[in-house]
Order: sequence, then C-alpha cells, then structure tokens
Amino acid sequence: MFNIYRIAAVSPDLHPADTCFNVSVMTDAYAQAVKNHASLVLFPALAVTGKSCGILFQQPFLLDSAKAEAEKFAAATGNVPAVFGLPLLTGGKLLECAAVAQNGRIAGLVVRKTPELPFFTGIVPENSGFYPAGKVFDDGNLAFSVNFAGDMPEFPAAQLQLFCGAEASVPGKWKKNERFFRAISDQISGVTAAAFAGSGESTGDMVYGGGIIICDRGKTAAVRPAPAAGAGVIYADIDLDKINHAQMRLPLSPAVDRVQLSAIPQAPDFRYLYNPQNPFLPETPEETAKFCQETLELQITGLGERLLRCGAKKMVLGISGGLDSTLALVVLALLCRRYALEPATVLAVTMPGFGTTGRTKSNAVKLAELFGVEVREISITDACMQHFSDIGHDPAKVNSVYENSQARERTQILMDIANQENGIVIGTGDLSEIALGWSTFNGDQMAMYAVNSSIPKSCIAPVLRYAATLLDGSGKILQDVIDTPVSPELLPLDENGELTQKTEDILGAYELHDFYLYHFVNGVSAPDKLFALAQNAFAGKYPDCELQRVKELFIKRFFTQQFKRTAAPDGVQAGIISLSARTDWPMNADISGMLWRK
Repeated sequence: MFNIYRIAAVSPDLHPADTCFNVSVMTDAYAQAVKNHASLVLFPALAVTGKSCGILFQQPFLLDSAKAEAEKFAAATGNVPAVFGLPLLTGGKLLECAAVAQNGRIAGLVVRKTPELPFFTGIVPENSGFYPAGKVFDDGNLAFSVNFAGDMPEFPAAQLQLFCGAEASVPGKWKKNERFFRAISDQISGVTAAAFAGSGESTGDMVYGGGIIICDRGKTAAVRPAPAAGAGVIYADIDLDKINHAQMRLPLSPAVDRVQLSAIPQAPDFRYLYNPQNPFLPETPEETAKFCQETLELQITGLGERLLRCGAKKMVLGISGGLDSTLALVVLALLCRRYALEPATVLAVTMPGFGTTGRTKSNAVKLAELFGVEVREISITDACMQHFSDIGHDPAKVNSVYENSQARERTQILMDIANQENGIVIGTGDLSEIALGWSTFNGDQMAMYAVNSSIPKSCIAPVLRYAATLLDGSGKILQDVIDTPVSPELLPLDENGELTQKTEDILGAYELHDFYLYHFVNGVSAPDKLFALAQNAFAGKYPDCELQRVKELFIKRFFTQQFKRTAAPDGVQAGIISLSARTDWPMNADISGMLWRK
C-alpha cells in the first residue's frame, strides 16, 4: 500500500506462573490485533510466566511449561510478527529472553544482558543460537530491534526499536519512561514502542504499572500511562517513508547481521496515523503557544543579528495590511523592544495601487501608528501608468505585465528608500508563497533579509494571535488582518470597492498547499500517497476533485518555481522547514518534476 505499518503494544492480564492462561490471553490479544490489521504485536517481558514468580523460576517444571507454551503461541502466529518475553533454561543457565515469532515458529531469541531478577544470567552460551539485546529483525523493508526496558539499549540501524518491560510503578516513574522513549525516537528519527507487565502480576511487594507507549520521531503517537488497571492495547500507524527520509540524514551505522523475516503486512488504512490538517502546528494549545513564542524569538534574533552586523540604521518594510507584512511588522516592533531601539528605527511604507482596499490599508497604518514606527505613504499608480507608457503596455490588459509591474515598482521604492536611509529592506514572503513561487521575480521575491521565509501561511494566524498577548492594543487589528481574504491586491477593485482577486480562489486553500508541502519535504512525495493522506485528513471538508486539483497545482508550481528560490535573499529559519537553496533544499532550477506529474 503506502508503506504504513500498524504497531500494536499489549499489556495483557497475566497470572504469575500460569503459563497456559497467559498464553491463552496472549493468543487472543494477538488474534484481535491481527483482526485490527496490526503489522507487529509487542508484549511485555516474561509475558509467558509473568515476572512475579519469585523462586519458582528455579523450578524446571515451570520452565519446561513456559517453553512448551511459547512454542504453542508461536505456532498460532501468521505473517504478523509477535515479540514477547519468556524465561529459558539452556546449558544450565537461566536466561530472560524476548522471542520473535512469525509464521508458526520462533524466528529468533534475544537475551537480556543485565537481568534484574536473581537466578538469571545475561551471559549467552556460545553457539547457542541466542542473540544479544538490540538484534535486528528485517523483512527487507521494515527493520526492528528488540531490547529490554531498564537496560542500556543498543540502537542499530532500524526504523523501529522495541522494548519488553516489567517494572514496579512508583510516583514519577512513568513520566521518566515517556520522556526516555520520546527522546530515543527523536534521536534515531524513528519509532520506539514499549510494553510493560501490569494487570494480574502479584502486588505483594510492588505494583506493576501496565504502561504501554509508542513514540514516533520525538512525539507520543499512542500511550496508556502507568499505573493502569486491567489489560490494555494501543495502536499507532507509522509512516516508513518519513522515517526512511529522516534516517538518511543520520550518520551511517555499522553493518550488523540481521535475522531475515517473511514479509510483514502493511496497514490497509490510516486509522491510527497521526495525520492532522495542519502538521506544522503542535498538538495542544500549550505547545502551540510555546511554538509561536519560539518562532517570534527566532525571527527577532535572526534579524537583530543581521541588523547589528551590517550596521544599518533603519529597517524598511512595505506594509499592505496582509498576513505576511503584518507578521513582519510585529517582529520589527518586538525587535525594537528587545534591543531598546527607537520605534522610528522602523520605516513602514504603504504603497497603494490599483487593487488596494481601504480595509487593508487602514489596518496597516493603524498598526504601524500603534507601534510608533515611522509611516510613509507613496502611491504607485502614477509611476506604473508612466511605466506602462514607457514599455508600450495597454493598462486595460490586466495580465502578468500589469500585476508584476506593481510588485517591482514597490520593491524599487523600498530599495531606494533603504539607500537613502542607510537601511535594509525586510522581506515578508512566507514559506507557502516561496514553495509555490507565488511572488514576482525581482519584485516581492527580493529583499535584503527575509523574516517569514520559513513560516507557512497556515501558521501565521496563530503567531499573530499569540503576538496580540505581547503588544497591548493590537488584538482587534490583528484579528481583522487574520479575517481579511488573502490577496496580492494587484487587480482593480469592483464597482463597490471590493476585491476581485482572492488568492485562494485561484490556488486553492493554503492549508492544503501547506499540508502537501509538509509531507513532500518530509519524504512523502508519491502523488497517490499525498492524495490519500489529504483524503484522510480533510474528509468531508473538501471534495476529492479539489484535493486532486490543489495537489497537481502544488507539484507543478513547486518544481517550476525553483528558480525563484535559487535567487532568494538570506532569511532566518524560524520554522521547522526551510526551502533555502543554500542549505536545506539545494535543488537545481531545471529539474523537470515530470515524474511527479504523470
């Protein structure tokens, strides 16, 4: 399908030393997970016997039963691998093992190197066929290693790191576990999954928490925190394309021998996949506020350092009352506050033209005056009419010449004022416009330093709402800016003075373009998979024909407009993606992109 795998982590209701019962509930849990299209099922450490058997681990009768029941469980497996813990006696040594079972047999046994319980050893007998912890199992596409929670793990090259666990639950322990598994998944740019024993274990001296967790590249994809009562199962769908893309950037891992498995089935849908409509934003309001704060801090820091190093006395900004120039103005106001600069260090220039509305112009000027910056108004109408005459263009033809001449006239004004004032021109173009090339080459595409170049359009409104909490009296104006339709305002207004040019009527919703951009840059570029992900995320919001139209337009413009990114000015990376041709996206401008457009 789409290289999506569904991971199931199970904490079953185990009874200490009752191997028949334990394997029965494990078999039922495995069957239910397979019915739910799991690709792999993870169980806790010592799941066959339970961990709280005490001195009974010295009884050969229990150990023989555990081995027989483990083989019985393995016999019930199909092509979906099951990973589960059991004790094994071999060569007179008692080992805590994790078995990987698939297609009716145990494909491999991994030994814990530092057992917590007495009687067990971590020394693997020579030529025993056992593997050390961290061993990789691979079907040729999905690779996973098997570890034990509580040990210092090894992290060989694999997309998925599994942990079998069974430990006492004490206050604060689970939070530490969650932070650990999230951090490891972030470190390896992959997935960690852990299952801990819980319900049914003896509570004579401790409570086994029964926590289960799956983390995907630094985020918790699914979790049942400890302590938890009863049996439990969680699912998470993982996107192998994104993981493979992210792991390509990691240092090469040393080659390791792998245990070959049969093909592991993929998930048939995206039911447990974290697939939000705005993947650029965090999940919770608290995290979003922190994200907005850090975004502004990075924008301010980047521009502040550039201003100090070039010795400029003014920051020259074209203001239109749109989202982008408003965000840039907010950044400049906050920068003046941080560096104790006079607000008049900012020179805001409004340049009304043929399509400027009273609403946008009013918002731009009111906000600039609120911040105390210097404001100038320079109409471009006469200059553009003279230019049309000079080049022989009929102003009745409202084509690209008509539109781009206005954008270039505005940029020329800003550049020349910057020369007059010993200043620099601050670019306002955002990541979404840069991705689509929705700018005029050598017009608004150009500046001396860009502050919004890594901020997607769909994130600007949340950042402005957060900024309203920092800038007294700005909330009402900023909200009206957010509510104003996005437009370059380059075409004449209608008879009522209203916009005739709305960007999203032409391109489609920016949230769709941002959705496609996020996944494309993160390794999901197959057109059919992009479309399927959009169907899943925006079900009921947009018809399939619109999802398809926007996807095709995004792909076409993303490739054909690379030349504008190649010649783009310096800009601070304040977002999670950059399309700078100098650093993160060094793609040649003559790449055809036809492979993606077929």
